Amino acid sequence: MKLFSEPAKFQLVASMSKEYLPQFYVMLEQQVGIALDDTKQYLLESRLMPIAAKNGFPDVYALIKVLTQSPVGPLHWQSFEALTTNETSFFRDKHVFEALRKTILPELIEGRKKDKTLRIWSSACSAGQEVYSLAMMLKEDFPMLNDWTIYIQATDISELILEKAKSGIYSSMEAHRGLDAHYLHKYFDHSESGSYQVKPAIRKMVNFSHHNLVGAWPFYPKFDLIMLRNVLIYFKQDAKDKVLEKMQQQLNGNDSVLILGAAESIYLNDLYKLVALDKISYYKPNTSVKV
Repeated sequence: MKLFSEPAKFQLVASMSKEYLPQFYVMLEQQVGIALDDTKQYLLESRLMPIAAKNGFPDVYALIKVLTQSPVGPLHWQSFEALTTNETSFFRDKHVFEALRKTILPELIEGRKKDKTLRIWSSACSAGQEVYSLAMMLKEDFPMLNDWTIYIQATDISELILEKAKSGIYSSMEAHRGLDAHYLHKYFDHSESGSYQVKPAIRKMVNFSHHNLVGAWPFYPKFDLIMLRNVLIYFKQDAKDKVLEKMQQQLNGNDSVLILGAAESIYLNDLYKLVALDKISYYKPNTSVKV
């Protein structure tokens, strides 16, 4: 079904005019934080062409013209979500998960053994592979947590990708990216169609919800571990700083942990302290500095 059923109403003529691109870049950054410029026109064309065609626009730039001249609505969000990157896999970046298993989680668990509560937030969860990897790791490697309260929050800006994450259903190719036979047999149900679904016991560990990192934040509890991987690379510095300030406020004390992507770092920001391990680095809040 077309989101705009009367294209003539919007004067959708076939023109390759790119004059509305600067306005669209501003809108995109304001709404979702993603910073694009003319060097990424190939991305615009490849990601937005299916949406343009489905809704009766002659080309991507006619779609962009209407987006910049209309109040933000469903077609805008469909376009914004198409421009987000959802590339992920199970246990993506083995060094991070080894550090979690050997160092980060044991330290967090030791510091919280009195309250027996652990809270984790996967703040750009995409299709769910990262957060399910964390949940499986907790079950597999930390049996002492069986009588703990484990709260795992997973959020993403894309409603569509969240539905996939909630289902826990993955193609054979997706499931075999990062998972060995042991994990597939123990934590997944294999269907006759060839797909794999995360077992209910693991899916029930995770609470999924929509969240826009550059929008208004709902109330969250304080978290002991926050994963914010491969998101800030798409933001300009001022947007990064605002997100990092809010993240610092969500961390649960000076021993809590923020993990960024391998290509991401925090520079000249005294809200965080860098902790370097052999193969990865992560961050702890500098609680002596108030936002």
